Amino acid sequence: MQPTRNQNPALCVLASGSSGNCSVLRTTDGRLVLIDAGISPKRTAAALEAIGCALDDVAAIVLTHLDHDHFYASWATAVVSRLADDARVWVHASHAGERPLAPLHESKRLRTFKRGAFAPVDTALFTSRLASHDAEGVATFRIEAIGPNGTGELAYMTDLGAVPDNLLDFHSGVGVLAIESNYCPRLQIRSERPDFLKRRIMGGAGHLSNEQCLAATEAIAPENHAVFLHLSRECNSPEIVGDLHDGADYARTIAQPDQPTRWVDIEPRPTKIEPPQPVAKPNRQTSLFGHLA
Repeated sequence: MQPTRNQNPALCVLASGSSGNCSVLRTTDGRLVLIDAGISPKRTAAALEAIGCALDDVAAIVLTHLDHDHFYASWATAVVSRLADDARVWVHASHAGERPLAPLHESKRLRTFKRGAFAPVDTALFTSRLASHDAEGVATFRIEAIGPNGTGELAYMTDLGAVPDNLLDFHSGVGVLAIESNYCPRLQIRSERPDFLKRRIMGGAGHLSNEQCLAATEAIAPENHAVFLHLSRECNSPEIVGDLHDGADYARTIAQPDQPTRWVDIEPRPTKIEPPQPVAKPNRQTSLFGHLA
């Protein structure tokens, strides 16, 4: 499939939830970057086809972490057999030694990032900050996506136990915010889930509640759009999440576990035009050379 060029970069969430997470960043030259690959290659191919794309367009996969719902095991070998020869998988250096990635080391397809910026494609610059999630942590991203009319910014944040102030500051003011809104605390407490699982999810290193997501979204203040990720089937609903954000200035999209969202444009940030500065007039008692007239 021939990629469409000279369009705004955009985000589409192919699937989001405990059964698998995968989003796609479409760049201005039509190449695709998958953010997480938590559904099978076959299912990913079908979801991409449904939105007018193909696996052939995938130039890179960038992983937030390696939980099974964010990295489907067969991708470790499918990268070689299903993607272009120059496609690479990017993972935080602290996760690079984990067992599921072994085939990617062997095929030389793995690349690592740390705190600084990296470019999985030349039209998208990712800058990472690690956040708390279980023992290994999770990478969040602030992404600068170059479009035909300028650069837009996307923040991508999922599987966080909490959002500290430094992370809020780092992601502040982006055009599009994609952030998890995992559970309703009341439904979580009333659920029949075992106590250890409730403690893991709600203990500060698991997932964000709807209220935590709302507070973080208001603090980050996305200019255009908020995309809500990773809703629990058992302990949440799109209606609950939507009601919390009623009246907000930003448009919103709520990701589903089994169907792609619409494309969300990552619009370029408007260029600020500085007002002209007044020109100082020379003192009437002084010549232009600074001497008394």
